[in-house]
Amino acid sequence: MPVPLAPPDTPSPLRAIARHDPPHGALAALHRRAGDDTLVHGPSGHALAPARLVATATRSCRAGTIGDRVTAGERDLTTPLLARMGLAAVHSAGPEGFDPAWHAAVLWLRLGMTERLLDAVSAYLGERSFGDTRLSRHPVLKDTLAEAVVGLLRVESRLSDAGEAGSDLDGTALRVLHHDLGATGRLLLDLLGAYGLTEDGPGAGAYVCELLADLYAPAAYSGETR
Repeated sequence: MPVPLAPPDTPSPLRAIARHDPPHGALAALHRRAGDDTLVHGPSGHALAPARLVATATRSCRAGTIGDRVTAGERDLTTPLLARMGLAAVHSAGPEGFDPAWHAAVLWLRLGMTERLLDAVSAYLGERSFGDTRLSRHPVLKDTLAEAVVGLLRVESRLSDAGEAGSDLDGTALRVLHHDLGATGRLLLDLLGAYGLTEDGPGAGAYVCELLADLYAPAAYSGETR
């Protein structure tokens, strides 16, 4: 029989994990919030998790309710890049719903992932020079980094104001925050040039961060405007 998802602890530790660990570890921590051997699906039935969890999970969580996992009809959506990162993506049709605590947790995780990207970009620019000036001190690049930092602070402030379970965030607010994090991530990724597109570069983590928004952001209702 399905059971309600237990009230979460504060999701902010996910931010620290995502900032300091690769996506595999961050996603493992995210799904553990729902319990052991539990795979959490997004509003449309998608799930992104470590490949080992996808292979062994016996329970699934949808809209804050946990029940036995039914693998019949599941579709494997794992891309080659995800597989090389030890991750897997699946889709399974099921009831849709809204769980503010989970949505807030995903945003905290994406915030940490984007901060990890900021760290990588800052280090990359700090190691390279144009003439006698480090790229990190170039006025245009400094302004871009500052814009990214401000964008992250805005998301952090909104999440903090929403409380631990994100109860003050409705679907529209959640989608705006996902959009803002995506815009900041792409801004940072542009500073890496071609290096950001390499398989072993920071762009791989940015790809996972964007994919989380695609799979877990709440669906827009008909007629909604930004």
